[in-house]
Amino acid sequence: MVEVIEWATGRGDEILYRHPRDTINWGDQVNVMPNQVAVFIKDSVVYDVLKSGRHFMKTKNIPLLTTFLSRIVGFDKSPFNCQVIFLSMSDFQGKFGGRSQTQELAPLQFFGDYFYKINDPQKFAFEISGNRNIYTTAEFNEFFRTFIVESVISKLSEKSIVDVMSNLGKTSDFVEDEVKSELEEMGVKLKNLKFGGIDTTPEYRDRLFWMRSGVAAGDVQKYSGMAKVAEALPEGGSGLTGAVMVNSMFSSGTFSKSEMKQADKIEKKGESESAVIKCNQCGKNISLAAKFCAHCGDPTDDEKKGKIKFCTNCGSKNDASAKFCGNCGNNL
Repeated sequence: MVEVIEWATGRGDEILYRHPRDTINWGDQVNVMPNQVAVFIKDSVVYDVLKSGRHFMKTKNIPLLTTFLSRIVGFDKSPFNCQVIFLSMSDFQGKFGGRSQTQELAPLQFFGDYFYKINDPQKFAFEISGNRNIYTTAEFNEFFRTFIVESVISKLSEKSIVDVMSNLGKTSDFVEDEVKSELEEMGVKLKNLKFGGIDTTPEYRDRLFWMRSGVAAGDVQKYSGMAKVAEALPEGGSGLTGAVMVNSMFSSGTFSKSEMKQADKIEKKGESESAVIKCNQCGKNISLAAKFCAHCGDPTDDEKKGKIKFCTNCGSKNDASAKFCGNCGNNL
């Protein structure tokens, strides 16, 4: 009696199915639905692949398996043991999410979507079912999602937080390109991988303001948030460095709204601690201790002439009439 081997109950969200029968008789019928393939596996070795259609088991249908059976037991022996794995050739979508860190050990949280399909049934059956004993869609989904998350974690650790956070599209493309080749070895084509969002801690969001401007991560880490940066900016050399950097950003138009707010906070910090002067470029009030205008980025050197002296050795503020620095004794 002819037995029918098929995957008639497959749903659109299922990618593979192992037929419960592992014995086949010559003359049995294998029905492969549209957009499916049937793969024959014996002893974890992948042999023949049947495309969609109705196939009666004959030596010409499965020549690779027939050759093997001829050497071992004789091709005419019936029944013979063999697994039949049905694979869907449709497109599939999955979601991923997890936690990672960057080169600077900045913590990250991420989530996104990926789209894929089987493009090499023999490789897929060998790597997934033959090597990993995965025979159900649920098992494969768990394996594949874990693989994607681990790959994302590994790839993000190679990038700086500035690169990761500055352009989500480029980050998606970088991870996708790196993972594609690995998946091809499993017979899977990664069609698209996109991050829906990447975020870090409030502490690193504050640091990102400076790191985007070229300040080294090691230098930024000495500040425990923007409050300490605000305290450090007006003081001597570090303040001058910050002033030059921020002024450059203003002039190039690269400040975002959130970064403008950070600059305003710094300026208000200075205003509360010292006298106020007016910027000769925009007319806004600025701190006497400020090295740049928080509103337009103009250096404050002209406004301060005759009112204060900065030590060329340590950067400390001195009265305009002082001849020596009150902090280090440098001749002014």
